[in-house]
Amino acid sequence: MRFSACLATTFSAVLQAVPPVLLLSADGLGADQFTARTMPKLWALSERGRRGVGLPPFPATTFNGHVTLATGCWPEHHGLVANGYLDPLTKALVPVANRSEDVQREPLWVAATRSGVRTAVFQWVGGTGPWEGVSPWRLEVFRPGRPDAEALAFSEAALRDGAGLVMAYLAGTDEEGHLQGPRSAELRARLTSMDDELAPWLQRQLAAHPGLRVILAADHGMAPMRRRIHLPTVLSGLPCELLTHGGSAYVYLKHPADAPKALSRLHRAGLKAWTRKKVPTRYHLSGNPRVGDLVVLAKEGQWLSKARSSREEQAERQGRHGAHAYTAEVKSMRTWLIVLGDGTEPLGSVPLWDLAPTVASWLDIRWAKRPDGRPLLALASNR
Repeated sequence: MRFSACLATTFSAVLQAVPPVLLLSADGLGADQFTARTMPKLWALSERGRRGVGLPPFPATTFNGHVTLATGCWPEHHGLVANGYLDPLTKALVPVANRSEDVQREPLWVAATRSGVRTAVFQWVGGTGPWEGVSPWRLEVFRPGRPDAEALAFSEAALRDGAGLVMAYLAGTDEEGHLQGPRSAELRARLTSMDDELAPWLQRQLAAHPGLRVILAADHGMAPMRRRIHLPTVLSGLPCELLTHGGSAYVYLKHPADAPKALSRLHRAGLKAWTRKKVPTRYHLSGNPRVGDLVVLAKEGQWLSKARSSREEQAERQGRHGAHAYTAEVKSMRTWLIVLGDGTEPLGSVPLWDLAPTVASWLDIRWAKRPDGRPLLALASNR
């Protein structure tokens, strides 16, 4: 017993000697929004670290972007194939897929907890309770309207109390991008306020926690909208359920035999469309039955509507000055990415699914099942 206690004490001391990691995600903050002019304080801080560009999964949406960040997996494996899906077993629509039970692969906070890393999670998609019976040390579930100051206070307290990993969601620029557009004065003002709040806070944390590593990332960027395409009109007479995400959509057909006719109409409307099995492999979708029978992709600047009433149409138009859900090949979808506390060389383009494996390599976190992403060699080998 004495020998075991000694081992436990030694193991605990080793864990405490590893510098903590802070992962912050700012919803909707695109790589093209982060410049020396728009966010001068954070830009100056990033000069002491590494800058890169985050490549989101397709479709580039909030929920699957955040679960990709959390699991290191592609949407076809982690199960959050968009902001919603049609359950292939019950045939019930899950329009808001942000629950822990929606996630089909192990989140980083679960792997960390199982590996003995004290972990705190604030408002992250999929962090609504235990996952396979495991909860992090501290967990705050998403509630609308909470200011970023609460996320920063939560993170600061967790670091102060000995957390090895902190993951926190920030409101970012998503709301301003949707409501006023990604090039609006309102969005620029939001960038300024984030810069004023976040930069000095980060400097304090870096000073208070020697060796602290920080990743600033996001789930997707934002594109200005020019044209609406009404999918119920395009697919008139073909019974189906529609899930639209902005620049892309899923079509769940009542009669699978309608697929050729539906694809023909979608193509004539100027849209790209595939059956689930024919989606290009680089998009990592075809392996999950939650994905629609058909996957539809619009051109940048076009958003796809599913409204079947005047009320639904009016509700959809609210917040459509900007949209997302395109592929990472569309530059406006790419996210800001900063790493502090781990060198100064540029990072280039980084798939978001590589970030969780990188954090795991820093903290010696062991996964129950190896994720799709891989640790970034430039970071994983730095210490």
